[in-house]
Amino acid sequence: MKLLNIAKHLLHLAKGEYGFENSATTTDEIFAAEQLFEVLKSFKDSYFSQLYTYDTLEFEDEYDEITSEDENDDEIDDYDEHGHFNLQNRFTLEEMENIIKWVDQHPNARFATISNRFKKIKSMNYITRFREYIENNGRRSDKSEKIKEFMFEQFYLKRAIEKDAVHDADLELYAIQKARELNWDEFKASKSFINSFKRQNRISSRRVNKIITRTKSKKQFCSLNGS
Repeated sequence: MKLLNIAKHLLHLAKGEYGFENSATTTDEIFAAEQLFEVLKSFKDSYFSQLYTYDTLEFEDEYDEITSEDENDDEIDDYDEHGHFNLQNRFTLEEMENIIKWVDQHPNARFATISNRFKKIKSMNYITRFREYIENNGRRSDKSEKIKEFMFEQFYLKRAIEKDAVHDADLELYAIQKARELNWDEFKASKSFINSFKRQNRISSRRVNKIITRTKSKKQFCSLNGS
């Protein structure tokens, strides 16, 4: 292929699509042109080329914009309390721990004293549920870290090593697979959990353009008669 002809037609297409504007070339535009020229040179000895475009998750770099999307997501919805009241909507984990700490320091305190000090406590059943929640949350935190470690290992293997496209659905499968290994059957790979994992590891979605070229062989063959 003749690179100059390709460049001429590319300029023709660009003018037809965006019009002609006589302005100074910026540094970023020069850099982009140099990158395109490197791509163009790959066509020089090819007889067939195909542009393959796909979306994938990728590690962020210095050119990615930092976004605050879903930064307030809470992973608490990945866990089902199976209780008579929704603890996480009424108390933070820190509040529960402080209440249990005070109750343990005052083992003879009656419910009236406890409820007077902590107005949101409606029955002694709350104390029992707090203890269960704190214990489960500790185990859940350890398992959650193991799940995220496994997700990162699989993502790095598939994307960085094998160069396969990876999507949110793949991250969900990695998470559920590890959760089952840890016997965490009630685990849910929710959107907030996946978003939290991506933020922690600076992973975002991007579109990849891949050019596949077929080049002509440059091998020289010698005939048996020497001609």
